[in-house]
Amino acid sequence: MGIPGLHRRDFVRWAAGVSATALGGSSAFGQSNALADLFDKLPKEVLDILPAKPVNLARTISTIMRLEKEADAKRLPLSILSFKAGEPIIATETTLYRAALPRLVTLIDRSEGDDPAMADEAGAVLADINASQHEVPEALKPALPVALPPVPAPPVAVPLSRNRDYASLKTEYARLFTSIEVRPELSETAGWYLTMMNKARPRYESVGKDLGIPWFFIAATHGLEASFNFRAHLHNGDFPLTARTRQVPAGRPTIWLPPADWESSAKDALKLLGFANQADWSLERTLYRLEAYNGFGYRRRGVPTPYLWSYSNHYERGKFVADGTWNPKARSQQCGAAVMIKLLAEAGEIPSFAAN
Repeated sequence: MGIPGLHRRDFVRWAAGVSATALGGSSAFGQSNALADLFDKLPKEVLDILPAKPVNLARTISTIMRLEKEADAKRLPLSILSFKAGEPIIATETTLYRAALPRLVTLIDRSEGDDPAMADEAGAVLADINASQHEVPEALKPALPVALPPVPAPPVAVPLSRNRDYASLKTEYARLFTSIEVRPELSETAGWYLTMMNKARPRYESVGKDLGIPWFFIAATHGLEASFNFRAHLHNGDFPLTARTRQVPAGRPTIWLPPADWESSAKDALKLLGFANQADWSLERTLYRLEAYNGFGYRRRGVPTPYLWSYSNHYERGKFVADGTWNPKARSQQCGAAVMIKLLAEAGEIPSFAAN
């Protein structure tokens, strides 16, 4: 092909993997570091003829691997968040988020103090993959003029109330929380979530102490709304921090001049969303507050919301995808807030009420 360092057989292997992904096959890009490196050698003319989705998948994987190599070459501090660093990233478009999240957060943790430019590059990629999972919460959407009728749904293993008031749902939250079991295939990733929340606990506590918000609530919100990205806004994961948010809620914080720090932005988000200075932080009220913020739309379809229960035995599939439409086959790649809280409770990191 006339591309220095690129053998025809390597390109054929690379293109085959990309084509399989584009066609919806089970093949995943990232079988080896060498194949990922090929992406950086492809000229624009070649990239222009390839489907956008697999190219973006390849670009993300290639960037993560390159940054990890650079971090090692620069002898940046190691991180306890390290999760399969340097190993091949085996991912499809639907599983990239779960595979890439720990790697990118680890890169930010390693470079934030010594190499801000690298931290920003990792933060920008993390913001992009966060957008693949993030939906505008119901609490931030315009109110509907009339109530939507219930949507018929097939029977589910977990019976759910169709009500929306706290009194009706309190017992249900306690029942589901008590019976949480992390899905075996996700236990390793769930363990990383626990390590991440404990690692960042001082930052969450510093934000929560003046607002009367428990640190674990901020941790769970940060994981779901911004994928633990300390280079982006807590409101919605928008990057960079030096600019106001672009997505809903847009233009936040309203008074914002660089240099800008994550803690100040986080306080603005938590105040805006009405979480500050609340009196009741019992387990049931906490879970209700989280579900009410994200939305009760899953209840209309008889599906336990992944915002709370993803990664657990209570959630299998069904998701509102990026365009706001329902996909019964889609799965959330994020760990649910109730599961995160359960992990902390079982580890003895939060008050005993959450363990009951």
